[in-house]
Amino acid sequence: MAKRRTILSARRATKRPAKRGQKKPRSWAFGLLKLTFGFGLFVALGVLGYLIFLDRSITSTFEGRRWSVPAQVFAQPLELHAGAQISRWALTRELSRLGYSNDANLTTPGTFKTQNSELQIFLRPFQFMERARGAQRISVHFADTHIQRITNGNGEVPLIRLEPAIIGSFFPSHGEDRLILTPDQVPSLLSEGLKSIEDRNFDTHIGFSATGILRAFWVNLSSGERQQGGSTLTQQLVKSYFLDNRRTIERKLKEVAMAIILDARFSKEDLLTAYINEIFLGQHGNRAVHGFGLGAQFYFNKPLAELKADEIATLISVIRGPSYYNPFRHPQRARERRNRILNTFARDGLISGQTLATSLAQPLGVVDGPSSGGAYYPAFMDMVRSDLRDFYAQSDLNSKGLRVFTTLKPREQENTQQAVSHVLGQIELDRRLTAKSLQAAAIVADTQTGDIQALVGGRQGRIDGFNRALNAERPVGSLIKPVVYLTAIENGMSLADPVKDEPITLTPKFGEPWSPKNFDGQFYGELPLFRALAQSRNLATVQLGMSIGLEQIQTRLSNLTTRAPKNPYPSLLLGAEPLSPLKMLELYGNFASGGFRTHPKAVIAVLDPEGQPVSHHPFELEQTIAPNDAATLARALEIVMAKGTGRSSPYAQAGVAGKTGTSNDNRDSWFAGFDNSRLTVVWVGRDDNEPTGLTGGSGALRVWNEITHGHTIDPLIHVHADELLEVEFQTGLRAHKDCADVVLIPVPSPQNLAIKPGCNIGPSMRQRVKGWFD
Repeated sequence: MAKRRTILSARRATKRPAKRGQKKPRSWAFGLLKLTFGFGLFVALGVLGYLIFLDRSITSTFEGRRWSVPAQVFAQPLELHAGAQISRWALTRELSRLGYSNDANLTTPGTFKTQNSELQIFLRPFQFMERARGAQRISVHFADTHIQRITNGNGEVPLIRLEPAIIGSFFPSHGEDRLILTPDQVPSLLSEGLKSIEDRNFDTHIGFSATGILRAFWVNLSSGERQQGGSTLTQQLVKSYFLDNRRTIERKLKEVAMAIILDARFSKEDLLTAYINEIFLGQHGNRAVHGFGLGAQFYFNKPLAELKADEIATLISVIRGPSYYNPFRHPQRARERRNRILNTFARDGLISGQTLATSLAQPLGVVDGPSSGGAYYPAFMDMVRSDLRDFYAQSDLNSKGLRVFTTLKPREQENTQQAVSHVLGQIELDRRLTAKSLQAAAIVADTQTGDIQALVGGRQGRIDGFNRALNAERPVGSLIKPVVYLTAIENGMSLADPVKDEPITLTPKFGEPWSPKNFDGQFYGELPLFRALAQSRNLATVQLGMSIGLEQIQTRLSNLTTRAPKNPYPSLLLGAEPLSPLKMLELYGNFASGGFRTHPKAVIAVLDPEGQPVSHHPFELEQTIAPNDAATLARALEIVMAKGTGRSSPYAQAGVAGKTGTSNDNRDSWFAGFDNSRLTVVWVGRDDNEPTGLTGGSGALRVWNEITHGHTIDPLIHVHADELLEVEFQTGLRAHKDCADVVLIPVPSPQNLAIKPGCNIGPSMRQRVKGWFD
């Protein structure tokens, strides 16, 4: 009982009122309210801070990217003049390559028409390196396969240049490409058409549109397919600039917030222009096509300003799904959507009824395939980047609007690429090799300047990938032998001097004995130098090289290529040295130019946006070989083609010089050849370094033949014709063609007398008969 009273007393004590001055306890509701308010304030401050951060980051990013104009890269312009070897058909093809269209009325720049033997052209304006040229009409008159004369309204024109093709640009994001347009370069039909199709309330909303979302939902529900999107143009721009493609509530809310910020910070014109430059319009290999400027080139091979209503509608149709509405793969789908867009244009008063009828009747009009529009040569662009790397920061190339003029000749590039792809397929078929197992690289350059006119890094020309022309270092085989023979000539030997083609074994100080062999397993004793080189005799070359001295050969190779050889052993004499096709081009450039090293280059000049030169890239010239020695070696390489390993070529007797090369186990097939104006290096092999079964003559030479097909050969000039002597090919003894198989070799007069006669060296029958009538 006492215990119960104690408990009750304790309970009463807890209910007693607080004394005066003592704080009352707070209720739980007040504490919860305070906690909620604090949490809400914390969240609000966090959201505000995040919005401030978001505002600053997206504003600075957008501001920088909006005005970043990537450098544009141009090919060489095609020059037209009286006497130029080009037919009307070929010139028409070049105009089509540049996006010119056939127009009987010749009403706008970028059009042409044919009339009998005359081709009339309305040239586009262009800012060349030297000066600007306005749009103008010209008439080109032809006689067979060459230009007879060129005229305009003022009379005859001595020289005219077509505007060069754009072959690439520099943009910060890897794999992206675009042509930046200013507001005044955007056709009004495109800007108004985008708003009509993609965002009707663009001019009035604050970055997003709730009514637009509801309308798109209703239209799509009614039609049973996705015909409209709920995102505004500003939201689409945000997605392209800042966000990924995940479809989550968080990402959508972020998209709306960013769209509101952009709309508040920038004008509608700025946002629309950025959208036109940014939106994704397709994919070609690793190359992402962004913006309507490049989209016009990619799909129609024309500047955006020249597109007609139906072509603009086609580009807009691609926005909704670049894969689904791809006009190359799904032309029917793309045409149906294009026609719906054209009808919307007409309904909104953007085009007339007549234009609608005409546009609906047009085919899609896209180029034959994605490789035909928007010229793009990734392998050559690698060379351009390499040339510019030492002169410009990447940020300047990305944003300063520079104009880069290059050495590329699109006709030569296309011809070389087609030759590589076609011949590799033929070789695989002929030899029953696995399809697409072979790879190749090829470079074509001017013999005197080193200007690279074409560069192929693999059998797929317009796809980014490993650039074999620049980066594949492979054993060069017999392509290195001319260095050995040049060194012999520089040491006082003549092409008629003998060299021993017999077995040899070399034992290095450290290592196994080395006993090289000839390709055919035979040896012929004593041979003249020119025959040993022409027939690529390994034993004769090693004998010659070792008699001169391996160190001297190594030094000479280093002087000619600006690269010290990696192989310190005698096998270097037979090409056991890995070099890239570009380095081989540099080596053979010494022989083709008459004894000068001209560093291969891809860039001629760089201009700023106002057309003022930023830098000029002159060719580098350094004499490396005495002129007579260079001419002697060139004649020896001519004999290689006429009588040696190059004799299977249909151009062997046309005044060209060259050398085949094959590495061990037939893994690498090489050829380097030149005439008076063009030098070409070709490599054929496999990326996995497995044997191909191809020699230089059965692989790379075939590619060179195809590249050369259709070209006019510019025959080599014999600079010391007064010293040319007829000698027998087999022995190198003096002879004439009535009694032996002879070749002409340069031999200085004092050495002439030392060369013994090999047959009846008296007057030939032809000379005797001629004498009877004198």
